[in-house]
Amino acid sequence: MAKNKPNGQRTNPSRPQTIPASSPVKPTQPAPPALAKKGLQTYLWLPLLLAVFIAYAFGFSNGFVDWDDSEYVFGNPYVLEPTADHVRTLLKSVVALNYHPLTMLSLAANSAFFGPEATSFIVTNTAFHLLNTLLIFGFAYQLSRKNQWVALFVAAVWGLHPMHVESVIWVSERKDVLYTFFFLSACLTYLRYRTSGATIWLFLTFSLFVASCIAKAMAVVLPFVLLLIDYWKAGDQNLKKTFRPAILFEKVPFLLVAVFVGLLATNVQAGGDFHGWLLRIAEKKDAVGQEPFAARWLVYGSYGFLMYLIKLVAPFRLSAFYPYPENVRNIEPQHWLGPVAFLLVVGYAVWQLLTAKTERQRLVVFGIGFFLITIILVLQFMTVGAAIMADRYSYLSYFGLIFLIVYGLYLLTGESPSRFRLATIGLGVFTALCFYRTIQQVKVWKNTETLWLHALQFYPENDQMREGLGDYYGKNNRIDEAMQQFKAAVENGSNRYHCFEGLGNAYGLKNDFPKALEMYNQAIRMDSTKSDVYYNRGLTYNKTSRFQDALRDFNKALLLAPGKDSVVLTARGFTYLQLKSYKESLADYERYLRYKPNDPTALHNRGVDRFYLGDRAGALADIRRAVALKPDYEEAKNNLRQLEQAGQ
Repeated sequence: MAKNKPNGQRTNPSRPQTIPASSPVKPTQPAPPALAKKGLQTYLWLPLLLAVFIAYAFGFSNGFVDWDDSEYVFGNPYVLEPTADHVRTLLKSVVALNYHPLTMLSLAANSAFFGPEATSFIVTNTAFHLLNTLLIFGFAYQLSRKNQWVALFVAAVWGLHPMHVESVIWVSERKDVLYTFFFLSACLTYLRYRTSGATIWLFLTFSLFVASCIAKAMAVVLPFVLLLIDYWKAGDQNLKKTFRPAILFEKVPFLLVAVFVGLLATNVQAGGDFHGWLLRIAEKKDAVGQEPFAARWLVYGSYGFLMYLIKLVAPFRLSAFYPYPENVRNIEPQHWLGPVAFLLVVGYAVWQLLTAKTERQRLVVFGIGFFLITIILVLQFMTVGAAIMADRYSYLSYFGLIFLIVYGLYLLTGESPSRFRLATIGLGVFTALCFYRTIQQVKVWKNTETLWLHALQFYPENDQMREGLGDYYGKNNRIDEAMQQFKAAVENGSNRYHCFEGLGNAYGLKNDFPKALEMYNQAIRMDSTKSDVYYNRGLTYNKTSRFQDALRDFNKALLLAPGKDSVVLTARGFTYLQLKSYKESLADYERYLRYKPNDPTALHNRGVDRFYLGDRAGALADIRRAVALKPDYEEAKNNLRQLEQAGQ
């Protein structure tokens, strides 16, 4: 008989040893290397989770970024004040063109238990990412025949890859880490169902799938991932046996849910409320125009696909925003590599599917299949949003490619200890690179300024980034810097109305009212449906005593966005007051004070209205309260003194 192999020597699981047909001994799976022995799991995943935690801990002092975070958290009263009524509202609310009630409830719970500061949300996102990294470890462990070497490096690369920083450190992407948690949990319970055959595990998988869908609609692809798992676990069986009717039938409830969620998501992304069932409470500013289908296919979707592949192995030049080419007919030559790469990669996977006879071939099908299934909905074959790709879209989907690479390296090393050591060193070095790059990328998301300044390094002429940076400077009273950004966008030929509106705001703050009105007029010519522009122009008309013009603008703003009446009413009330329309002014302040009953300016002005309408007692009460709320309110103090003297 042959001598036993030395300890630690590996055999290739795809090439089991042959034995004489007469031998009574049955062939068995080769023993895993020492690193993959049972009993070492704790020592593997604890240091891994610690490394992930350390990398993301550099972002615990980060703040919110003024890019969706306002709609999701710091400008959303339903999240910041999670009363019973507000929670009921969140359950039926569309936020930033998405319906994901579980995500919104998690943000509200975050605010209720840990406070409204950004740190609590970022720490919670990181906690979910740590759980997801652990789930990735378990998923890879089960798929690789309980090979802990494979599981360790798959989880390490996935958990530390800098492309995933956006999903974790950006507060608004709570939906990414949350839906992935339920998605991966469903994959693991489905594996348990396949092993045990117990229906309870299939029911649990279905429940986790529903939870994943209401955290983020991208989870609708899970039924196809489950079929991919069926294919992987079937081993050398052919496709006909893999997809037998019983396996397909058990996916029907999953597919029905996926269709429903898909229809709902399509409706709200297009600006709908799903036939009146939902409530729209926070809107996004922009939508991108549609290009011809051929352009999307040849350029947008396939180029994004190629860049995800490149940035997996070369995670550099990461940006919060990757703009579309200026013109599909005049795109840069490298964009045309996308269709070639897409057809080659997908074609190769299909060929392996049709000819698969070995584990390596099935691995190619599974890895590419998982990546494509989980990212296909956000490849820009149909343009969604204003970017050609986004780091966050790789969050779940990269598992397929990382599993393909790591397990593929394991299989390719065969029985060679030297090649195994080389693969271990190579993956270790790449993991260390990811750790370093993740720390760098976490710091990019420190605040709105650092985010957009970093992105402008790669796209210096992009007007959307300059718009975001200009808004940030304006809100922080850095008016000259705001003007610089908005002017740069306009000089680069921006067609974004808000760049002109922002420039108008800056001129207004510098008391250059004619120039401000010029910018507002241009913004309205570009888009006459934006209530904010009419509101801001109305404020400027008030400052120049053009009260009739201001009144028309405030009425238009309320018509376009009736939900913003709490903002517009106080401005229109002041305009009515200047026009001596005291009844109308009083009505506006009455409505406004229902929203903000302790606003001293509104109380004072309502008191003035009441005085001119003959209600001296009401006027005294309002103005006294205004002074009590704001003791240094000189105008209110003077009016109160005159009223009190006149009554003596």
